[in-house]
Order: sequence, then C-alpha cells, then structure tokens
Amino acid sequence: MNKTIKKLLKITAILAGSVVALLVLAAVLLNTPSVHRWLVNYATEALSEKLNTKVSIEQADINVWGGRVNLYGMNIDDREQRKLLQLKELSVHLDLMKLMDNQLIIKKAAVVGLDAAIIPKTDSTEANFQFIIDAFKKPKTDSIAPADTTRKKQKMELDISSVKLQDIHINWGKGDARLLRAESSRTWSGKHEVEIEDLIVKTDNHKPRKNTGKPKRGWFDVGHLDITANARLTVDPTEKDSLRIELQEATAVDTLTGIDIRDLRARAVLSGGVLHLQDINVQQVRTVLNIQNAVMQLPNKKKGKKLSFETGPIKGTAILQDIARPFSKALANFRTPLDLSLTMSGNDSTLYFHNVNVNTQDKTLTIKAKGDISGLKKKKELDVHFRVNSMNTSTKTAEKIINQFVVKKFMMKQLHNLGSIRYTGDFHVIYRREQFGGTLATKAGNLNFFFEINDDTKYISGRASSRNLNLGKVMEIKKLGNIEASATFKIDIDKKRTLAMRRKKGGKLPIATVFAKVDDSSYAGVHVRHLTADIRSDGAEAVGDVKKVGSVGDIAFTFYFTDTNEMHKMRIKHSKLKIHWPWEKRDKDDKAEKKKDKKKKAEDKKKPEEKKKKKKFLGIF
Repeated sequence: MNKTIKKLLKITAILAGSVVALLVLAAVLLNTPSVHRWLVNYATEALSEKLNTKVSIEQADINVWGGRVNLYGMNIDDREQRKLLQLKELSVHLDLMKLMDNQLIIKKAAVVGLDAAIIPKTDSTEANFQFIIDAFKKPKTDSIAPADTTRKKQKMELDISSVKLQDIHINWGKGDARLLRAESSRTWSGKHEVEIEDLIVKTDNHKPRKNTGKPKRGWFDVGHLDITANARLTVDPTEKDSLRIELQEATAVDTLTGIDIRDLRARAVLSGGVLHLQDINVQQVRTVLNIQNAVMQLPNKKKGKKLSFETGPIKGTAILQDIARPFSKALANFRTPLDLSLTMSGNDSTLYFHNVNVNTQDKTLTIKAKGDISGLKKKKELDVHFRVNSMNTSTKTAEKIINQFVVKKFMMKQLHNLGSIRYTGDFHVIYRREQFGGTLATKAGNLNFFFEINDDTKYISGRASSRNLNLGKVMEIKKLGNIEASATFKIDIDKKRTLAMRRKKGGKLPIATVFAKVDDSSYAGVHVRHLTADIRSDGAEAVGDVKKVGSVGDIAFTFYFTDTNEMHKMRIKHSKLKIHWPWEKRDKDDKAEKKKDKKKKAEDKKKPEEKKKKKKFLGIF
C-alpha cells in the first residue's frame, strides 16, 4: 500500500512538474522575438482580411509574466489606399489570469504618437472610417435563434485603472486637433482624476473669414479657430446609471478670435440623458459670471428627446471690452463694469432671457428687460428681440457710455441738453437689419421713435414724433419753444459714398434727408402751426425749406447750417410771403368742390357693378 501511494505521489509530482515546465516553456517561447514576429504577422493578416485593406505592425513586445503588451508602428489604410491611422506606440498592462475569466482588467494603457486622417461623410460618399465600424458590427439575422437556457453568455467586463495619451493628432479636412498630453488615473475611492494639457483645436473651412471686408464685425468664426485648452477634472462613475463630474479648473484661449477664458469651474451629474449642473463659474479676463444651477436635456433620437435647458439665477460683473475682439470692435474701449442678473431657458432653435437686470455699480444706469433669440438653425431666420421694460439714466452717464463705443457720434450736445432719460421700447436684430423703437421720456419732453439700420442698402431710416418737446432747449435756439411735431428721416451710412462726398465738399454733417410736420410751435413767444420742413444735408451743409400754408397767406423760408453742435449759428437764406386774396380763396374752394363732386360720381358708377359681382359670387353657393 505504501509503495502504491509513493508511486501515485511520484506520478503526481512528475505531472505537476511537466505542467510547470510546459508553462515556463510557453512563457519563454512567447517572450522570444521569433514568436513575437509570428504573432505580428498573424494579427496583421487577420486584420487585413477582416477590414479588406492594408494593415501593418512593425514590432510587438509581449511579457507574459508582467502582463505587458506593446505594439510599435501600426498603420491602417482606408479603402482608397490613403493613410487613415498611424500609431507610433500602444502599451497595455493587463491581468492575463482575469482575461481567462472574461474580465479585461487594464492596469495601465498608453497611446503615444497617434496620427489620424478622417474624411467625414458627404451626400455622395461614406466617411473613410465607416468600413471599420461595419467590419466589427454584429451581423443581423432574419430569424431569431432559440435561447440557450442551459448556459447564459457572460459579457466581457472592462476595467481601466490608468490611461495616458501623448502627441495625438486628428485631422478632419476642415480642421485638426492636437493633444500634447492627457492622463486619467483611478484613486482608491474609485474616482478618476483627469488632467488635459495643451489640447489645441484649429479649424479652417477654406472660406474667407466672416469679418473680411467688415471692419466693425468681430473675429469670431467657427470656421477659423485656434483654441488651446487645459483642464483638470474628477469623474466619479461609482453610482449606478449616473456619472458625477467636477471640473476643478479649465482655461481656453483663442489667439485668432480673442476669446480668453481664464477660469472655468462646474459640478455636474449625468443621469438618464439629463445633465444637472451646479456652481458654474466663468471668468474671462475681468468679466466674472456665476450660474447657481442648470438642467439640460441632451438630445436622443431613439427616445425622441430634443435639446433643451433651463438655468437658475445668473449673476456677475461684465466688462464689455473683454468680448470686443471676438464679437464687436465697437466695444474695444468699453471699460465700465456692468452688474447683471438674469435666468435663461431654451432649446436647439430658440434662447429665452428672463428677468434681465443690468446696472452700473453706482446705479446711475439701470435696465430691466426680457428677450429671446430665435431662428438659430438658419442664418437668414435669426431674430434677436429684446423688450426693454425700463431704462433710467442721467445724460452724464449716457454720454460716458456712448463715448466708450468706437463709432462716430452725432448730436452729443443735444443729448446732454435732454436731462435725465427714461426709455421703454424694443429692439430687433434680424438678418442684415437692426430695428429700434420706443419712447424716450426726458426733462425736455417725450419723444416716440422708430428707426432701422439696413446693412444691404447702408441707410438708417425711421420716424419720430413728440407732442410737447422743448426743441429750443435741446437745440440751443433760445427763441424756439415747445413743439408738437412728427418727422421721417434717412441717413446714409455707406463709407464709400460718404468718403466720396467728403473728398468733394468736406464737412462734418451726416448725408441725410429729413421731412418734418410741425402741428404746433412757438418762436419768440408767437405760436406757429401747420409747418412743414424739408431738410437735405450733403455732408458739408444742411439746407431746409420751411413752409406754412394759412387761410390768409403762405410763409416760406430757407435756412442752412454746417454743424449740429452750433445750431444757434443757423442762418436764413431767403423768405417769401404770399397773401391769399378773397377771390383766390373762392376759386380754390370752387376747385375743391368740383373735384369732390367728380369723385362722388365715379364712385356711384362703380356701385351697380359691385352689386352684380356680389350676386354672382353668392350664386356660386
């Protein structure tokens, strides 16, 4: 019996030793260059056959004991024999024993020197990488195979502890992205700490910039960007069906457009296709904004969900100079800090702005408004509309703000004479048109107005009216008192036309026409009613023809001036006085009566025809 046991133990030892020897031999063989070359050739042939394109790998290095796999010089062509993917080095440290248990546990993964050339999908061609997606798709079957109740298929479990990306370059025809370095490592608590260094995104749509030939327009153009971004964040996937993200710091600088985000912080939870955001802080140079919270529904075609969002209170201080280069050169000198608060909501086609409050820090300017931006999907349907419920300011503050805009200023002296200003009204920015309207309430009286800036014709046109405006005080004409009047106007803002006139005649005035009707006015204590004024300015001199038609006589005179800031120097060129004699009045009345009778007879003739048409129309039914 003892001999039998000894024999069994001896056989067992021999078998165990053989297994160990075989494992050691296999490990040694796998670690030899010849086996590595064989594996490389086998893998490239299999991939080439699977993808039906050229695949090559220069070298492979496998360490069974350390669980390390390195690939060097991997290249994949697209179906047109163009370089699709070039990879300098791929390094993976994994647990081979867990892999046998259908668990892919990657301790470390590194991608170094990746260069991808992507050609996006067009109306006539597929994307040049689509064949890779199609090759690894599960084949669709017409009939459903019976379920195997004896054995449940186990899904591969993926677990990655650390990832490093270095020297990544992706080109997509109209732009490219370069990443110097990005690392993600899992902490003991299960969270992933991510650091991104120098992510550079450049775009070039091979078209002229949108501000080409438009000196007042900003530099922002999604077709021409050069953004460098850095970020540090924590990702927590430990909760089931949700993802927690904390953006601890981020910067983004665009050297072309001038966008300069110095700091961006936020906390977010993604769950069920809904993104919940909290404590969003954005700083751009000296502009600082805080958004307490926001909810965003992400789009999902399968579930029929569209993009929508809603924010809590947004508060902060803005200095408009910070956005001058990207969006409007007219703001280049605007340094006055503006405190603001509002809430927002919207979807993929419309943005809504609620409870908008803007004021200077000394409260000498306060604005309350609401608005929306619609037609975001189509450029020609874009409509920016804001309703200003109230705006209050002193003329001193108004002058200070206007003087910070890099635009030509006219009639600033007249603005000063208005006193305090209260405004209610609307403004629209429609495709290539801007419209402004409302009521100005001032110490000199109220003024209703509407005007439009047409970017196609390069004209400002509009109308204005007042029932009781102290025009003499505003224009500094002492003898002129309050007026009740209305006017239409048209101002030329085309630079070429203005420059041609300036070279020819010089001058300080705008090129414009104004037609005014004065229902009531006073001059030197005398009331004058029913005046019309037709004013024409060629840029150097403004000439106005004034007429008053009365029952006793007509008065007409012509005036001129060369500077709106010196209206008191206005001069009268010549005047006319025409008396209406009694017989002239009677002849005029007779002519008017005859014209009235003729019109009535013509209307009477039309009536039978209209009755016939009406009967014929009713007869159809």
